[in-house]
Amino acid sequence: MGIYMQTDPKFAARVAFDLRSLERRVSLPQSFCLGPGDLHPKLPQVAKAKGLLANWQHKEQRTYTEAVVHAVALIGWMQVYFHAGPAGGLWDNRERFLETRAGALMGDFRKTIGPATLIKKASGATHRRLGHDLVRNAQHIYGKAFWSSAVSTNDGQPMTILDYTKRALKAAALL
Repeated sequence: MGIYMQTDPKFAARVAFDLRSLERRVSLPQSFCLGPGDLHPKLPQVAKAKGLLANWQHKEQRTYTEAVVHAVALIGWMQVYFHAGPAGGLWDNRERFLETRAGALMGDFRKTIGPATLIKKASGATHRRLGHDLVRNAQHIYGKAFWSSAVSTNDGQPMTILDYTKRALKAAALL
């Protein structure tokens, strides 16, 4: 992905601008951070999702941009390992799986008390809510057809980023 960005400076500049704008817009205050003790059954999923995002930004010192880049990579991974094509109900679950895994990057609710760490797992629905936004933002910024973008190899053979990725994975014996 980084190599492609280096070869197309106009696209890279647009993506960098969009990511900076998104980072400013999605930044949450530190008061939104939640710990395991803050969770109760009546707390809505949206509040839990915002709490995880605030924890990611303030406690983990990570950026929303990192999560969006991860979502782009995850979209590519899904296209490599789960081939396109309608498969009934399973095809619908593919998108839900993608969103859940993208949101799971932000982890769970944890608090360190002395030598022990208290962990409260976030539900799949909370991760899916976060992941839905991440995937949507990734597709908006990079484009839905990012992995279908044309590249050329050293020998001048045209192919898509996805084809290039598949060949690299096969060469590394990972596919």
